[in-house]
Amino acid sequence: MKKLDPLFGFECETNERGLISVEVDCDYPQEKDNCLMLYNRFEELMIIDSNVEFPLRLKHWVVTINPTDKFTIMNYFRIEGIKKIVDENKSKLIGKTTFVKPEVQYNKKAKYPNLHIHFYQVSEDEGIEMTNLYDMVGTCAIFCENTKQFTKKRLSDLEVLVNPIELRVMSFFPMELVVFDIENEDEILDFPQQMRMLKSVELPF
Repeated sequence: MKKLDPLFGFECETNERGLISVEVDCDYPQEKDNCLMLYNRFEELMIIDSNVEFPLRLKHWVVTINPTDKFTIMNYFRIEGIKKIVDENKSKLIGKTTFVKPEVQYNKKAKYPNLHIHFYQVSEDEGIEMTNLYDMVGTCAIFCENTKQFTKKRLSDLEVLVNPIELRVMSFFPMELVVFDIENEDEILDFPQQMRMLKSVELPF
């Protein structure tokens, strides 16, 4: 690993493949100003790479998965579960420009969290008008009201069923564009940033 100049005050390194890692000491982007600046910049780059043009209108809806049983938690409450949820809703996404972003939120005194998947879809005549890139990032921001929601007891309850680290890192997932396979137009491709994060939090066997 080769050290790089700090980014927004965070230590950075790069490996032999050119991948950059940033040492972030926040649980949620809004905890510190530099955490939020780093996260917003990352999300800006994701939107720029999507090649959307401003101004645009953005339609927003949320799909919520409640922890009704252990099978539901094991099936959906993990990084790869995000794509499963998106796949189950792909009829609304075909031929559209859509971004997705997850949110994990505990109700008061709840044993397990709810998993919310936010969909942001470019629309010609519906939704909120976004005048520029920064307007879109600010409007689509997700702020956790309880940054201490992952208590030791809750983490202990989760780790019997899933890797709780996967749920904890979801607050740093930027919105990612839904991309369909060119050869198989019915298949949604994996979300690159989510897959990179999955590799970094996988538990050793």
